[in-house]
Amino acid sequence: MKPKISIIGGTDGLGKWFARYLKNKGFDVIVSGRDIEKGKNVEKELGVKFTNNNIKAAQEGDVVIIAVPINVTERVIKEVAPHVKEGSLLMDITSIKEIPAKTMEKYAKKGVVVIPTHPMFGPSTPSLLRQVVILTPSEEHKKSEWFKKVYNFLKEEGAKVIIIPPDKHDRIMGIVQGLTHYAFISLGATLKELNVDIKESRKFASPIYELMISIIGRIIGQNPYLYADIQMFNPKISEIHETFIDQCQKISEIVKNKDREAFVKIMKEASKHFGSEAKRGAYYSDKAVFALTSEIENLNKLIGKEIAVKNINSNKIHFGILKSIDDDYLTLEKNGNEQKFNILRVDVFSGEELEKLKRKHLKRKHIDISILFKRDVDENIILKLLKDLFDIDIVDIYEGKNIEKGYKSITFRIYGYNKKELKDKEEEFLRIIKNIGGKERFSKIKKLKN
Repeated sequence: MKPKISIIGGTDGLGKWFARYLKNKGFDVIVSGRDIEKGKNVEKELGVKFTNNNIKAAQEGDVVIIAVPINVTERVIKEVAPHVKEGSLLMDITSIKEIPAKTMEKYAKKGVVVIPTHPMFGPSTPSLLRQVVILTPSEEHKKSEWFKKVYNFLKEEGAKVIIIPPDKHDRIMGIVQGLTHYAFISLGATLKELNVDIKESRKFASPIYELMISIIGRIIGQNPYLYADIQMFNPKISEIHETFIDQCQKISEIVKNKDREAFVKIMKEASKHFGSEAKRGAYYSDKAVFALTSEIENLNKLIGKEIAVKNINSNKIHFGILKSIDDDYLTLEKNGNEQKFNILRVDVFSGEELEKLKRKHLKRKHIDISILFKRDVDENIILKLLKDLFDIDIVDIYEGKNIEKGYKSITFRIYGYNKKELKDKEEEFLRIIKNIGGKERFSKIKKLKN
């Protein structure tokens, strides 16, 4: 029998993500939250049970997951941990680990297993496949049956599981998240203070500047409260900030003094510290730059041709003729109507991929065209040649009444997706047929309403 899972703060964000994911895996899920209306909507949407009573949710769960914002995690753990029943599992999924780990260990009953956890992904992730999940249990709880179950479940779902102590986690995250966010938010704030017109600056941008602006935009566009909590609740952040500021000031002084050799020394020493990762960084950024430029180049080659555009958020697919590309936008034309799409938010398909999508999402129509050929013509050779140009089959071969002596009628079926496309294909088909000795007998468009 699968354990009952209670998610404290399961009506939003990553808590809601886990509620949906675990419910879909067949677990009985309870979620709690302060907003009753939102909770009832989540209850109906996901098919889970909702309560606005954290303690009640904690008492009912065999597994209790704390999924509240960092700034209230410690308080909520103190509230619910004493009510988690013996033999159960208590977890949290915040991005800091020392404070939650110590608090859960202190306030949980004896016999409750504690596994502090950090999923390294956001609620837009489709599944656990190839996602990193960090577990930071004590040595005692690492030996428990609950730990084996959690570890095996994550591995079976395709996650990459890392097991480290909470203090080591917070130091690494202080760099991976804390320093990264701090540096890029500082860059964004600097550009704001300098009153830089970001859109204008991109006209003069190098590819690396484009990447930097994109990363800054991505970070400052996130939930600012979450990012504030990552900075303010990780006990390792202060030391990291001080080191970063010291280095910025040191380099600034070197530049002011025009000490070229000192500047070169800092770069060389940093490069030496990176070792092979310096080259990897160059290769990685080259690939990113190439991907950005090659996508635009490929799109320019498709202007005037039919493409499919898939929105990466909604997965909705649009078909049409690529009319133009302007900055970050492409214009798609269909039946005289135009639509604009942000290139950065869509996937574009052409060629064989386009045809596969059309077959999957559009109603396939056809036109039958009968052609007279001399009796000794090999229709299989003709079909083979035509298949390179059309989606086509032979549906009938006839000799006899009403057919000119020495000839046979071959009926070809050409497939398409609308009346105009089939008409264009018919004209091209007949032009080719006349050049190889065929004569039109009749044609008929089938199943067309548009």
